[in-house]
Amino acid sequence: MSVRGNFSFNPNRLFQTWKFPIRLVLVVPFVLQISAAVGLTGWLSLKNGQQAVNDLAAQLRAEIVARIETQLRDYLQAPRVINQINANAIELGHLNSQDTGSLTRQFWRQRNLVDRITVSAIYLGGSDGEFIGLGFQNNNRWEIGRAGRSTGGKFYSYAVDDFGNPGELLESGNTYDPRIRPWYEKAVQANQPIWSDIYVDFKDPRLKITLAQPLYEEGGNLRGVLGVDFVLSHIREFLETIKIGKSGQTFIMERSGLLVASSVPQLPYNIEGDQVNRIAAVDVEDFLIRETTKYLKTYFGNLAHINAPKQVAFKIKGDLKFVQVVPFSEGENLDWLIVVVVPESDFMERIQANTRTTIQLSLVALILAIGVGLMTARWITHPLWQLSQASMAIANGDFERRVWVDRSDELGTLATAFNQMSAQLKSSHEQLAEYSRSLERKVRDRTQALQAEQEKSEQLLLNIFPAAIAKRLKDNQTAIADYFPDVTILFADIVGFTTLSSRVSPIQLVSWLNHIFSTFDRLAEKHGLEKIKTIGDAYMVVGGLPLPRSDSAEAIAEMALEMQQAVKDFCIITGQVFQIRIGINTGPVVAGVIGLKKFIYDLWGDTVNVASRMESSGLPGKIQVTTETYQRLNHKFLFQKRGPITIKGKGPMITYWLIDQSPNLSP
Repeated sequence: MSVRGNFSFNPNRLFQTWKFPIRLVLVVPFVLQISAAVGLTGWLSLKNGQQAVNDLAAQLRAEIVARIETQLRDYLQAPRVINQINANAIELGHLNSQDTGSLTRQFWRQRNLVDRITVSAIYLGGSDGEFIGLGFQNNNRWEIGRAGRSTGGKFYSYAVDDFGNPGELLESGNTYDPRIRPWYEKAVQANQPIWSDIYVDFKDPRLKITLAQPLYEEGGNLRGVLGVDFVLSHIREFLETIKIGKSGQTFIMERSGLLVASSVPQLPYNIEGDQVNRIAAVDVEDFLIRETTKYLKTYFGNLAHINAPKQVAFKIKGDLKFVQVVPFSEGENLDWLIVVVVPESDFMERIQANTRTTIQLSLVALILAIGVGLMTARWITHPLWQLSQASMAIANGDFERRVWVDRSDELGTLATAFNQMSAQLKSSHEQLAEYSRSLERKVRDRTQALQAEQEKSEQLLLNIFPAAIAKRLKDNQTAIADYFPDVTILFADIVGFTTLSSRVSPIQLVSWLNHIFSTFDRLAEKHGLEKIKTIGDAYMVVGGLPLPRSDSAEAIAEMALEMQQAVKDFCIITGQVFQIRIGINTGPVVAGVIGLKKFIYDLWGDTVNVASRMESSGLPGKIQVTTETYQRLNHKFLFQKRGPITIKGKGPMITYWLIDQSPNLSP
């Protein structure tokens, strides 16, 4: 016996069987949808809120760690630079390691180059036991420290005058031999620059580290050890300024677990009499730091096993803690761990409050939705009921029956829609055709306008950048950087123009400056050179880029001479008296365009800096060139040797005055 049946679902049968009123059909599904949407929204809001908390906590920890790491590297970079400068000066013979006066004056000048936070002491310990140094003490003043034969082996502290020379004796301390200090022994053993272990300062009870660098004579004998100190309390002061939620903390510790610094006021050491004892992170008074360190030791087994940034989480008393630990190393013998811990409750408190508010608002919205649904259902069903009654009358032969609906919506316009449809369609078609023609005209006019604007933009781009660079920018090359091995750079400054600004109107001043710089622009175009920029009354031009050329130095020299003549001519015309100072240098540069807004074509490199120094160290009415430029031009131009001068950042340099073209080559 076979049984067959049709089990397809027909929704019409459901409504025919149950005879649901249309008002109920309109309201109930609407309310059910809102209830489902509200419930789902609340659940998703809570889940997304928790996920957002996790993501935010991870982002916050990563940003804080990055900030701490950047600050640490800033702190530790200055000692390395100062040591290398002093080592080079001694090895090259510019600084006599036996002349204590020269050393203290050198250290005194260097203390102005850096913040006392990053460098608290600069010194040299000799292999013969002599010690000379400059240090910033807890009494907030710089002092010169000295020990050795001249002090009977004791540590003497002297006041320092404005030139870095020792003044009156301030203190006669204990016996001091630099050769038995940890930093000295560490550097000699390593035979290279190395960070010392954390140690207690010889004079004051404070923790320090030293970047020590050994010095050797030409024969290989040890000359001594240079040292630069950094006081670890500055790290603690920086960590205390970091706000991590409501109760988050950050701290730095060694692989051994000893505390380096933390964001809590507690010092990383205890003082018992004359003894200074360092504190382990697991013994810190702060509960969060102490428990976090215990968890890390348990989780990793040994802090030495943490060789990459890690993000972990653990619970204390039911509260989840987010932890990020990142290894930090700098050179030799400095290997720390940066730890940031943030309680989840710092973030979830607001999320939970928002969730409660969301639920309350959702219930209010649900009640309002039910009321609005009932009113909407009646507003919809009443005209339909009237239409139903009229339809039944027409079915019974009452063709005079009409439905009057005093509304302007679809039900009100239904009676007249068909009579007006044909006329409206015809009118709509004509309007559409006219609109299409109008739109075509607008598109054509707009296209022409866009083409004109594009041509203006391209011309403006060519006015700002070289043609080759402009083409690369048009090809959507966002960052442009090219290396040019041999270019010649000219810096010019109008001497006396700033003083002139106090005697003439701004409009007159700008007009004169525009006249002079326009003349310079024409000279640059004449010689095939590239103007880079103007800053105030300074002018910068370069030859040999963006298209390399072998005669860039010659073209720059010719333009420099013509610039001098142009300024002289202008002074004759205006009756004003001022001169131009020019500096020229030749060498490699990097040229390009970087940034997103108001970008320009610019140059970078030591060649640029030296060219600028040639201008700033020159004389009014003179053209000063470097040896590199002189070697390329001395066979075509007349020069006068200026001799060695001290250039900031370069030291002594031989420079030349460009006088004129060689008579043998003049037309």
